[in-house]
Amino acid sequence: MYNPFANGGHSNQILKKVEAFLQEHSIGYDTKSTPSKKGEQAPNYSEYRRVIILGGDGTLHRVLNYWGIPPLPVCLISAGSGNDFSRLSHKSASLKAQLNQFLENQTYPCDLGQCNGVWFATGVGIGFDGRVAQTLQKNSRFKGHLAYMLVVIMQIFSYKETEMRVVHDEGEEKEKGLLLTVGNGSEFGGGFKVTPQASFQDGLFQCCWIKEISLIQRILHLSKVEKGTHQKLPFVKMFDTKSLELHSKELLTCHMDGEVYQWYEFNVSMHPGALTLIGSPGI
Repeated sequence: MYNPFANGGHSNQILKKVEAFLQEHSIGYDTKSTPSKKGEQAPNYSEYRRVIILGGDGTLHRVLNYWGIPPLPVCLISAGSGNDFSRLSHKSASLKAQLNQFLENQTYPCDLGQCNGVWFATGVGIGFDGRVAQTLQKNSRFKGHLAYMLVVIMQIFSYKETEMRVVHDEGEEKEKGLLLTVGNGSEFGGGFKVTPQASFQDGLFQCCWIKEISLIQRILHLSKVEKGTHQKLPFVKMFDTKSLELHSKELLTCHMDGEVYQWYEFNVSMHPGALTLIGSPGI
């Protein structure tokens, strides 16, 4: 499966390399475009033994939510503008290394999450994170980590905190927050380590709740959020949970795997081992 529009169409060049690799190793295959909307017929998975999904985080997100979770081992090939999840599943491997892992067919179970019935792989970014993703979506010509950083800087000056009531495994609290990120993976936005200890093999989300902070603090500490060294700052709450509820009187924007949604309430749940991946285990 591949997304022909991933990374401005650059995925088509990677597809040619993948097909040449499969032909070189005498592996039979079918090439199918990933779904662009709900209701498109899913492949007959009983005809195959393994699946390659070629694209970015958004490509995987659409497969999960438009076609359902593949019942076969899945190899993610990085070919999008945001490849956080596939990069983690292969430990930042090159295309050649990713394809060699496909040949080796070493599999391991991977956790997935759901938010308001929507499947996600990397996580849910509510508030500031969601606004950044929404801005990038509206300006789709901007791609990659640099574009993400530029939009983050823009939003630092304009985004206002929202009061959130959050219920999780450790209890309940109500306070204004800049963002609340529920991480199944450790990186977002092409490498921002918002939830640096999150692992999609432990059955837990790592959450980062950044409370109300001044403009100066936003500017001073941005690089710490990028590097994952923000966890002990006094306005940051880090916690692990298997489920989370968030309630707000204001409509909040969120992203899941880069795809944008808006709700007043969020109900997030963990689904351990829901997806079987081909790659490097022990993450």
